[in-house]
Amino acid sequence: MKVGVLGGGAWGQAIARLVIAAGHEPLIGYRDERPPAFLPSTPRPTEVSASCELLFVATSASLVRDAIRLADPTSDNVVIVAGRGLDPVSGDWLTDAVQQECDATRVGALAGPAPVAEILNGGLCAGVVASREAAVRDLAVEALHSHRYRAYGSSDLMGVQLCGAMVPVMACLLGLMGSLPGAGSGLQGMLLARGLAETARLGLALGCDALTFSGLAGVGDLVAVQARPGHPNYDAGVAMGRGALDQGPVRIATAVLPMARLVGVELPLTSALVAMSQGLPPVDAVSLLMSRGATREGG
Repeated sequence: MKVGVLGGGAWGQAIARLVIAAGHEPLIGYRDERPPAFLPSTPRPTEVSASCELLFVATSASLVRDAIRLADPTSDNVVIVAGRGLDPVSGDWLTDAVQQECDATRVGALAGPAPVAEILNGGLCAGVVASREAAVRDLAVEALHSHRYRAYGSSDLMGVQLCGAMVPVMACLLGLMGSLPGAGSGLQGMLLARGLAETARLGLALGCDALTFSGLAGVGDLVAVQARPGHPNYDAGVAMGRGALDQGPVRIATAVLPMARLVGVELPLTSALVAMSQGLPPVDAVSLLMSRGATREGG
């Protein structure tokens, strides 16, 4: 099978290598002057759409619409969004943004604990492909599943995309809080557990499957984020603790909060990240979080 990858950066190249490991042929559509090394590629993204039924969009959330406009998929294409977050302009799910920009109706999303550097170095990992259509899931799983990457299918498209949006937010918080004086494994464990609970609470209110948040897209991805230094969103949190501001995770958090308000769900950790981006000292944010009233763990 010939599999298209839109995006010639490190993530696009990692997906292409997973496609090769699964016994298929990738074709990367790139925009940079230098083509990806040692991988089949073209500077004309429309060629990718024309020659590959299955397309993975391996760009940042802010570039998904641009990638789709350049590639111009048709109703003959299956499009899997492999980026994280929400559309930064509209706050829409990225699969909705894809459908707004082209004629493709068969869409899905990829998430899970798959650090780019580890994939490029031959590491073992896994992911979940979500779509409301079984045929879409099956095609994407076939394209990726191999001895080094376990690909699973899910029908919970919204839940997997919500995890993909919230993991960067929680990763940023882990990096930020971990840099505070006196922070230890207890605080880290609390943030991991309560971050997942916060994400699941919103997901259930939106109609998502509870199992998604305890799976690869949720707990699996979040554990991978803090296992080793170098994750961009974790490092963004570390930088915030030193006074710098990375708008990526903050932009996602800001977009998620109105969604939560509409369904009556409180997101204290997400709200804390936004407040810190607006000037609240991290030590004060921790104090506010720790002074919240007691509740049952499921609350």
